[in-house]
Amino acid sequence: MRHDLNLQPASGGSSARRFGAFGVSSRLARLAGAIVCLAVLGAGLVLGTGTASAAEGAPLDFQVKAAFLVNFPKYVDWPSSVFDQTNSPVTVAIFGDDNVAGEFDSMIGGGRIVGGHPVVLKRITKEDQIGPDCQILFVASSERQRIPAILERIKGTGILTVGENDDFLDRGGIINLVHRDRKIRLQVNLTAAAQAHLKISSRLLVAADEVKGKFE
Repeated sequence: MRHDLNLQPASGGSSARRFGAFGVSSRLARLAGAIVCLAVLGAGLVLGTGTASAAEGAPLDFQVKAAFLVNFPKYVDWPSSVFDQTNSPVTVAIFGDDNVAGEFDSMIGGGRIVGGHPVVLKRITKEDQIGPDCQILFVASSERQRIPAILERIKGTGILTVGENDDFLDRGGIINLVHRDRKIRLQVNLTAAAQAHLKISSRLLVAADEVKGKFE
């Protein structure tokens, strides 16, 4: 399954109101042609990513990855046991990339709520900071050697793991953001998602460049 992820404006109607547009910092919003958004077009979802080229106004890789992380909570269902209360936060932990963390923090600065859950950032600097309070964990390529230990540590805990290495899915990661053809492309491991008791929306899968495994 292969789909290019292109810049598209959010369409009108109830679907657009539900899924909205990618939240962007005011700085990024001022860049011409750098609006990163989600749009529901017919039966498919197009995730706006732009390219990582040096062209003026094009979003950089870390900005695109931050935008993905901001919006993943809209397309993932966690077990109810993951949240202590109906308004408990969706915590996105970012390990090993200050640029992604900084951009993510800027994007949610004005407040972001998904399904009644505020989206918050947790910066991770060491493995023992990864705990049950995290719903999404992004592991940067700088921490590649730690990935096997991290994935084993959180196996079956209901954490959506997101990486950026070519072998991340093969190691048991759930979502991978890879650079292909000057774009950030999305890869999904459904088997790993099922093992973590997570359900990923078909709207996200439609936009994936590669989907491995199946729901169990």
